[in-house]
Amino acid sequence: MSERKEIINNRIIPWFPWIVGGIAVVVRFFYLWSFWNSHPFSQKLISDARIFDDWALRIAAGDWLSGTEVFVLPPLYAYAMGIVYAVFGHVPEMIAVLQAAAGCVSAVLVYRLGARHFGVWAGLIAGLLFVGYGPQMFYEGMLLGNSGAVFLCLFFLTLVDNTGDEVRDWRWGLAGVVFGLTALMRPNVLSAIPFVMIGVWRCSLWPREALVRAGAFFLGGLMLPLVLCGLRNGLVADDWVLTTAHGGINFYMGNHANAPGWFAAPPEVDAQITPEGVQGNYEGPKRVAEAALGRSLKASEVSSFWFSRGLDFWFDDPVGALKVTLRKVRLFMSGYEVPLNYNFYYQRQYSVLLQISKTELWVLFPLAIVGMVVAARRFDRHAVLYLWVVGYAVGVIAFHVSSRYRTPVIPFVMMFAGFGIWTLVGWIQKRQWKPLGITIGALLILWVGYRVELNGRLSESNFGLDPFNLGTSYLWANENERALALLEEAEAYKQGDASLYYNLGLAYVRVGQIGEAKKAYGEALARDPDMVRAYVNLGNISFREGAYREAITSYREALERDINSHNARANMGWAYLSLGQVGEARKAWIWVLQRAPGHPSAKAGMERLGK
Repeated sequence: MSERKEIINNRIIPWFPWIVGGIAVVVRFFYLWSFWNSHPFSQKLISDARIFDDWALRIAAGDWLSGTEVFVLPPLYAYAMGIVYAVFGHVPEMIAVLQAAAGCVSAVLVYRLGARHFGVWAGLIAGLLFVGYGPQMFYEGMLLGNSGAVFLCLFFLTLVDNTGDEVRDWRWGLAGVVFGLTALMRPNVLSAIPFVMIGVWRCSLWPREALVRAGAFFLGGLMLPLVLCGLRNGLVADDWVLTTAHGGINFYMGNHANAPGWFAAPPEVDAQITPEGVQGNYEGPKRVAEAALGRSLKASEVSSFWFSRGLDFWFDDPVGALKVTLRKVRLFMSGYEVPLNYNFYYQRQYSVLLQISKTELWVLFPLAIVGMVVAARRFDRHAVLYLWVVGYAVGVIAFHVSSRYRTPVIPFVMMFAGFGIWTLVGWIQKRQWKPLGITIGALLILWVGYRVELNGRLSESNFGLDPFNLGTSYLWANENERALALLEEAEAYKQGDASLYYNLGLAYVRVGQIGEAKKAYGEALARDPDMVRAYVNLGNISFREGAYREAITSYREALERDINSHNARANMGWAYLSLGQVGEARKAWIWVLQRAPGHPSAKAGMERLGK
């Protein structure tokens, strides 16, 4: 019987990678087909996806140095997109196809790594779990770079997980280059370097000289892409930054009093991504830092300012900082997909595949814990996997947690979960009822705990964020009817902030619903009494209605909160002129033009006065 079983296994097992890869191709084909046919987010890019698309278009048009500033977001993804656009034209669908292909290859790499460590059947289970993981499929359809980051991390671990083989210097040099490229797509990955090196040392049977040589080749390969990026930043922007200029603000977002653990911009920073710039990552933080220090700052100085503020929190309130960190640890280990720009639980309503997929983390994390506990008996053999998970987690938890940032660690959760499942199967086959019963009992407790926490998180999740972001993109494109429908959908969730009601006000004005616009702006100011732009727009409505004194009152409210609100002061000049107060109008316009000589409204006003 065992001989027959061995013959069958020998015939089937060589097909395992083809099975995993083939199922991945079929699943992703149907997902992308349904995504492009029925998903509203396939028609309009929002937030980071819009930034990367615009950036890639500039690169494809010949701006290979990408402007004159330090990189605000990790550059590798934008450059990869730019190359595709340069060859095929502006076809975002091609990016999604390539990302899905990377997802298929990643599934096979999950199988191979899992099989190498825990056996072919555990590897097969891990590969299939990865194939069916809904958030991975979803991110492969969006222009966000997650698929590339996951693939590069798996490729890197595949290269270094050869410590029982002969030392090959070229392989370690290539691993370094791959890791350096990964850092230009997901900078927090750099925290994993010492952990992986320790894992290699624990697993390796090589002599010390071979280890040192391998390490040297790896570090040399690692520095190559980082140095090239740093040279670009230094020569173009005169600011010698190795990767990007958004580390400081991201660190502060996760390290201040009452930080929730996920992306939450400081109250004084507008976190929106607008046509004028990346407010949350650079423009807003730069404005606040320069106001605090009273001088113009380089990008690296802005980042240092926010890093310092985050570190001050640790020094001033170490107990509070520890509580915030434990909150982030819990988020990282939870079964909840933490939103960042996109809420997976809102998005899956548009995809049958995402709805029926049951490879959810609240189910898999407990199984992975079983696999980790059982595999710990041979920790040295699997040290690279354990320490990769820990090292990567450190890089996320040090900043703030999101499902997008966590994805490169999920394939390794699948590997341990696959081993956990196969361990349970083995105990059943061997009729080892005692360890099976104890483990099943522990799993039930963990599953209940994970599900209860997930339900609690879902009850607090902001499902209005996605229609808000999409509606805002339509608003920028002046497609106002579509924008209004989505913004009203977002408002129906009753979770909106001042920005939602401000954008609703804009949409209502554009479709001619002035009364609703006033209510929306009033609601925005109730949530944020210092929202200058809402006062300006209320003033503009009053001006168009001929209520000039009411308009002036709104403009003054804006100027009391920001004396440099040039639009408010220039528009107030027109209100004064309409009341016949020419001297006040002239004074307002002169004040604006002294500080913003090209301001169009103030220039038009002075021309009206014949000056």
